[in-house]
Amino acid sequence: MFKYFIFLLIIFYQSPVFAQQSTAFKDENNTLFLYGLNPNQPVEIEFKKPIHKAFIADECGLVTINSDDVIQFESQVITPNFNFEIKELPKTCTELATYPQIFKIPSGAIAARGIPNKAYKITYPNHEIKRQIVANECGFIQIRNFSAPFLNLPTVTKERADFAFADLPVNKPLACLKNKLYFPVGFDPRTAVASAVGASNLPDTAPPSNTVNSQNAQPVATKSGNFLIITGIPPGDYTVANASNPAQKKNYTVTSKACLVSDRTTIGSPNDFLVSRQGLTFPISWNNLQTVSTVPVCK
Repeated sequence: MFKYFIFLLIIFYQSPVFAQQSTAFKDENNTLFLYGLNPNQPVEIEFKKPIHKAFIADECGLVTINSDDVIQFESQVITPNFNFEIKELPKTCTELATYPQIFKIPSGAIAARGIPNKAYKITYPNHEIKRQIVANECGFIQIRNFSAPFLNLPTVTKERADFAFADLPVNKPLACLKNKLYFPVGFDPRTAVASAVGASNLPDTAPPSNTVNSQNAQPVATKSGNFLIITGIPPGDYTVANASNPAQKKNYTVTSKACLVSDRTTIGSPNDFLVSRQGLTFPISWNNLQTVSTVPVCK
């Protein structure tokens, strides 16, 4: 078992009603963390956060609001696509007395009756904000004092899923010092995941005894001679790279045998490795590995 590792538990959709998990968590200070990314990888995050705008009623007390989003006016929640009566703006204030409390004008704007010349605070509770954020050199993003109730993240299938911030697991924060990722004492990557809003739990099925197909299977790394041996990993395409010189790397295809064997002399005999797969990333330190006498056959 190696000391330090981190995996990215990918989101994917089995069907429209099933959503898996994302590597999103928060710390005790409500800092949002997205981790397991590539260094300097851009990620678009969408979240809904209430915003407020000031409107002043005209001399007749009419407040006119252009909005395609739900708005809150005083204690009333107004849905723009509701079938409001459509009326022309009144020519006189006296004429306004016969109008409904809320109506639409021909341009599609919402008009609400209020007190003449009064300032009103209009709330947009579901205002969407998009932010393009770039991961740091250690492959994670942190947003301090995150307060939006929901956030929307990209999935590995190039779709997106909504996540409730209140439901994100709480974990200790990561640190990036001199471009090196540090895990705090007690950090458990297996708990640093978050389920998509409305996701259903997939039925548990027992895989064949000689296969590993779970994305959260915990990998095991050992060594024998100059061979790096990694077992307990899901099938797929992997890359083993020299951590100090990532250009030195080799690609491997893992089958149902759930393991790979890499000759470290082919990538510069490093002491630190970066082993990655789309959805799974972890660093390995050669000096911390247990030595075994047998090299498995993984093909």
